[in-house]
Amino acid sequence: MSKQRSLKTDFVSRATRILLIVLGGFLALASANCERRSVADSAITAAVKSKLAAPNEPNEPNEPNENEKDAINVNVDTRGGVVTLTGVVETQAEKEQAGQVAGTTEGVTRVINNITVDTNSGFDGECAGMAASDLAILSKIKTRYVAEGVIGAKVRVKDGVVTLKGAVDDAQVRARAEYIARATSGVREVNNLIKVDQ
Repeated sequence: MSKQRSLKTDFVSRATRILLIVLGGFLALASANCERRSVADSAITAAVKSKLAAPNEPNEPNEPNENEKDAINVNVDTRGGVVTLTGVVETQAEKEQAGQVAGTTEGVTRVINNITVDTNSGFDGECAGMAASDLAILSKIKTRYVAEGVIGAKVRVKDGVVTLKGAVDDAQVRARAEYIARATSGVREVNNLIKVDQ
């Protein structure tokens, strides 16, 4: 009986050791996988933030960069490839553009766009004083930019005169931005100050 008990105890002991080794291996793999996932999520977050804050030229000496001002109001969080955007922007077009930028970033599986549109904050602090016709022009242009993937262009409208600033990827996007602005009803003149990233 004692020999049988000894064999049983020996078997249980070995089975327990094997089980602990296998369990330890699974935990190590799970830990490595979580670490890889969090590194990938961090890289996605950094890429989206970078695209949202793509540098433009300053408006005037000592004035804040327009994109830096916008980027401050959009927060990016990534978990398992799902990007959640929060914050406040001034137009629906800006909200949609932020979602589009995030959605086209490598590694993103889904975008949850929880950005709030605050129309009272004004476009670069100017909407409150803008004429209704200028607001309509601004909205039409920015909506077309989102629909056609014109990213990096900033728009200002005063008395039907459109000023375009910012930086875009190539000359075709710059020309497209100007074409869209000129084709918008109510626009009297377009000043295209957009720079092309080299």
